[in-house]
Amino acid sequence: MELEFLGFTRTMSGWLRLVVVSACAVLAVAAMPVAGIPLTAVFAAVTIAWSVAYFRWVRSGRNIRLLTAVDLTLVTGLCLTQAYTVPASQDRHGDTWILVTVSIVAVGYQMTHPGVAGALAALLVAGADLAGVVLDRPATWGAALPNVLWLLVQSALSHTFYRLLLRRSRAADSAAASAAAARLGWQVAEARRTAEREHLATLHDTACATLLMASVPGSRIRPEVLRAQARRDLERLAPERRRMDDVVLTELLAEEIASHALRVLVRGDAGLGPVWWPAAAALRDSVGESLRNVARHAGVRTAEVSVRRVGHRAVVIVQDRGRGFDPAAVPAHRQGLARSVIGRMHTVGGRATVESRPGEGTVVRLEWPRG
Repeated sequence: MELEFLGFTRTMSGWLRLVVVSACAVLAVAAMPVAGIPLTAVFAAVTIAWSVAYFRWVRSGRNIRLLTAVDLTLVTGLCLTQAYTVPASQDRHGDTWILVTVSIVAVGYQMTHPGVAGALAALLVAGADLAGVVLDRPATWGAALPNVLWLLVQSALSHTFYRLLLRRSRAADSAAASAAAARLGWQVAEARRTAEREHLATLHDTACATLLMASVPGSRIRPEVLRAQARRDLERLAPERRRMDDVVLTELLAEEIASHALRVLVRGDAGLGPVWWPAAAALRDSVGESLRNVARHAGVRTAEVSVRRVGHRAVVIVQDRGRGFDPAAVPAHRQGLARSVIGRMHTVGGRATVESRPGEGTVVRLEWPRG
């Protein structure tokens, strides 16, 4: 906000000088008697030309110190030309175009050169204006003094207004920075929670599931099968470099399906194409958890997995024709589907739905991105 405000004040100062001072110069020529028009026109042309040059120079932002020196020199010189640029019939100093020009210059410097530089510039042009009155009409300088003093008051008010807006801009920047820091902190905390949920989901799908298989009384699972499953669990839990590339989803799912003892009928879409790795991993792990649920709860040894593209979405469906269940009646402590499937897909911007009824099997639909 502060940078925008500083840019605005610089641009506004340039426009103010260009429009008002140029208009005053044109009116000065029109107000002069015929005999004085040629010389006044020369001064007016120089004033307009410098106003255009000042406008372009101040907007470029280059070599501001040189611009300030040249500008104050020319404005001071213009103030001293009142004997040639102010008609004799205009006996009131407050009506002269020189005073209007000097006021615009002094006020503008409070926005482009705030502080000591702006104050010194206002004093310089005010003094030059008064000196021009003394050179033109020595007897009337006392009447011009209030106008010169009011010019300094205008400069002080402009400086105060500038400082007030600058303080507001900085306060807005500070508030925006605090909000950004708070938002970043929330994002970091959310990322940590997401990583923790993913880790817990992975533990549920791997080590916990394997230990449950081994602890079932009367389990007929062969030791070599448990060892192979435990080896895969360790590989899954081992820290790995975070991947962000694309992978072939069908190949990833084929590896997962092959690790299950179920007989799985796979229907694949050859035109599915590559999928973003985090999304593909979420789809793979969700399919794995769904197949484990089939093996543990469905009472059947077969399942179907279909993979296809629907518009811009990758859609994976895991279906069995087992005993089914009532999703609304699942106890709160059993979080397999909620955490390892629905929660996992939500983390990567996807969606998972579960449809099941007692005696009618279960259908788990996975979509990425969210449909």
